[in-house]
Amino acid sequence: MRMSLSSSCLPAAPSIPSQPAQLGGTVLPALMLAAIYAVPLVVALRPVADPVVDPDIWWHLRVGQWVSEHHAVPVTDPFSRYGADKPWLAYSWLYEVLVYQLYEAFGLAGIVAYRVALSLAVAAALHRLIRRREPSFLAATGLTAVAALAMAPLFSERPWLFTILFTTLTLDVVLDLRQGRAGRGMWLLPIVYVLWGNLHIQFVYGLFVLGLACVMPEFVDCGVVPSRKRLFGLTALCLAATLVNPYHVQLYRVVMEYATQSGPFRCVNELRAMEFRETPDWVVLLLGAAAVFALGRRRRVSIFEVLLLASAAVFAFRSRRDLWFLVLASSPILAVSDASQKRRCPPRFCEASLTVKMATAALLAVLLGLLAWQRDLSEETLRRKVAGVFPVEATAVIAEHGYPGPLFNDFNWGGFLIWSLPQLPVVLDGRTNLHGDERMLRIGNTWAAGPGWRSDPDLASAEVVLADAQSPLGCVLVLDDRFELVHEDAIARVFIRKRPGGSVSDHCAETGTP
Repeated sequence: MRMSLSSSCLPAAPSIPSQPAQLGGTVLPALMLAAIYAVPLVVALRPVADPVVDPDIWWHLRVGQWVSEHHAVPVTDPFSRYGADKPWLAYSWLYEVLVYQLYEAFGLAGIVAYRVALSLAVAAALHRLIRRREPSFLAATGLTAVAALAMAPLFSERPWLFTILFTTLTLDVVLDLRQGRAGRGMWLLPIVYVLWGNLHIQFVYGLFVLGLACVMPEFVDCGVVPSRKRLFGLTALCLAATLVNPYHVQLYRVVMEYATQSGPFRCVNELRAMEFRETPDWVVLLLGAAAVFALGRRRRVSIFEVLLLASAAVFAFRSRRDLWFLVLASSPILAVSDASQKRRCPPRFCEASLTVKMATAALLAVLLGLLAWQRDLSEETLRRKVAGVFPVEATAVIAEHGYPGPLFNDFNWGGFLIWSLPQLPVVLDGRTNLHGDERMLRIGNTWAAGPGWRSDPDLASAEVVLADAQSPLGCVLVLDDRFELVHEDAIARVFIRKRPGGSVSDHCAETGTP
């Protein structure tokens, strides 16, 4: 297949954009638009303690609290025993301050509000990216809804929502530049990167899109080739903008740490490859395959789009956390067909009327109210949900009795313990770049009661062990003569190291443990 420029510049034939009114007046377009935003709304409006959600929000809250109280960012780790004297950068400090302030103002409902707001913003940015390149209201709406469904697993209270949002904005600007129709607003993008560099480490994905566009600058605008200096200048400004953070160039050291760490991709759920046991995984595959097919049917193929799609596929199939990148790369390819390129130059797209937008907003407000009522998202219910997933009762017992550290805990509860037991540094938590592959795998083997678990140095030095009641280690420690069980509930077990002359029965009588 012959490779050539990405855009055709045949004379534009007059065309009349399809109007939403042709699809049923106001009601039907409003229902279609509401369907797009109903996907992130239904998924995101759920309790903070949903068991399928990664529990890192808790250590993010603790970092936000630490920064707010100290009016500075940490340079060594203040939360774990292992990292006490080791460098650690709070690379998402601005996000952490944001969610902490929301928590302080609104409790757990503030975190839910963050999740809902950012999820809707991602859907809106994706819808804008598609509808600016697809003149059909029906096609643009349908494609956005499918893309939102594919991204559904990522609508959680994590900083990666900012990455998805800002990468979408970056790609929109790049595609405009490649078509020679970028406006002055593109120079606001470096401001986005100033924020991004303080919100989430994956700003490098946006730089990747800009860099790829610099390497493959295929600009066409009806025979007019704009200056390449504009793209290179914008990319340089965005790169420089990421250095406007408390850590400056050191932030890229964290990028290298994550890029070269392989262990978490084998054992951390969000970093593992898609298993195709859930519908969104298959939707991602469908979108990627459809984009490949669409590129294959084109008479003129963009090398930039081919390389972006291929790179996005590598990221997405390596880690389910990055599936959004393949969705994002596929969407504009599917939105622009050869026929639509011939029809318009520059492209023209329809806008929903103000009445349709107001009707859509009203429908979403009604849905929001119904979901909040049906799911009972009051603060009391949210905290009860947390207690049903995390060891709230067990941590209260540890704090009440003042059991001294060191503490031994598993990976999944590390973040929650950083938040709920700040006086006891954790042995392990979700900050994988701090703890390293070897340490994570060793402690994981200990919690699985694997070979050599008794000789684990962190367990051997622990004074308190907080174990999942169903974990293998939590079961075998009942028979370990080094520890005694002092508390047990449906979620967790608390063990303390035996003391000479101590009595297990005394502890059991005191705590009510059978």
